[in-house]
Amino acid sequence: MRRREDIVLFLSTLPVPKSNRYIRRKNGQVFKPARVLHWESRALWEIRNQFDGDGFKKPVSVEVYFFLPDRRKRDIDNMLKTLWDILEKANVIANDNLIFATKTVKVPKSGTSGTVIVIKPFRNPKRVIEEYRLHLEEFKKELST
Repeated sequence: MRRREDIVLFLSTLPVPKSNRYIRRKNGQVFKPARVLHWESRALWEIRNQFDGDGFKKPVSVEVYFFLPDRRKRDIDNMLKTLWDILEKANVIANDNLIFATKTVKVPKSGTSGTVIVIKPFRNPKRVIEEYRLHLEEFKKELST
């Protein structure tokens, strides 16, 4: 069986953190501001121009590199949520619950602004996980004594 190739995608901008960008009307209806909709549309277009294959349907590892134009504080968690949603919408991954491992790197004052995404099949480091599980059990026993 042939191993799945890694996918490297580029976005010309940083994700717009949308969890703090939703607007709620008096009637309870929620909608996305134009800035968020514009980013999603642009990102979807850029991804579809780079990737037209079958998306991942099995667990993946994702590395994200945010190239920041300045030192302004940014909320990585909300940026990642936006990114996961667009990867799913573009059918790069079948569902964002297939993301089993992540690595995120902020590159401040890089002279450019944008995002690089590397998606690979998830490889379970069984030995390391078992070692951590045993240490966790020891830790929990110590807490209960």
